[in-house]
Amino acid sequence: MSLSIFTIYFLIKLTTFKLELIFSYLPVLTLIAFCQFIAYLSFYKGLSKSNVSLVSPIGATYSLVIVVLSTLIYKEVLNNGQILAIFLILTGIILTSVNLPVIFKFKKLTIFSGVKEGLVAMLGWGISLFLIVPVSQSLGWFLPAYIFKLIFLSFLLIYMLVKKQKIDKQKLKSNWLILIIIGVFDMVAFFSYSFGVMSEYASIVAPVAGAYSMITVVLGLVFLKEKLVFNQVVGILGIISGLVLISLLHTS
Repeated sequence: MSLSIFTIYFLIKLTTFKLELIFSYLPVLTLIAFCQFIAYLSFYKGLSKSNVSLVSPIGATYSLVIVVLSTLIYKEVLNNGQILAIFLILTGIILTSVNLPVIFKFKKLTIFSGVKEGLVAMLGWGISLFLIVPVSQSLGWFLPAYIFKLIFLSFLLIYMLVKKQKIDKQKLKSNWLILIIIGVFDMVAFFSYSFGVMSEYASIVAPVAGAYSMITVVLGLVFLKEKLVFNQVVGILGIISGLVLISLLHTS
């Protein structure tokens, strides 16, 4: 449904897009869609077996992958303030992912259920959102996200056919509004990221986008009654501090 809304926008603005360049970027967009598909599959599998306050922050560390790839390949140069801000955000994301009291008490590093899926999601999102940068700078903010979402749906349909998964019409009927809202937010988020990397370093945009885990942790606390340990509180404060610092540096 949400994709249908943006399809209308695509048709209205059809003559303004660089359609002749799409075919040259199609292999990259297909790879982006595949990485996104694997990431989402792992992310939702992780949510099915663990708390959102654990899986979401781990997946959000995809920004670390983007920062490393951007500095190595695009030779992006960051000043000390930006490095500190990114460090605060990434440290905050990591702190919201672990239960330090348990680690200190039992002197044993235990891999919690959902961590593996979160790490796979991190890699999938990190690689795909890094690859979309040059495509967005060439095709604009709309086309890359729109095209790879169409390809993404193709992967999803193939997966459902291979796995012989059927849609529960009763559950779909009772949750259709929530699914539409999720779809709209998901599309808007990708368009926003694509727009951001058109004019700014991916290593700056990605950590800000990755801070979504702060929202999911808070919502999990309020609505799902998930409990936060002290280091998670510190992690959230670190994320907020990093966001404020990046905002101040960007506007100065």
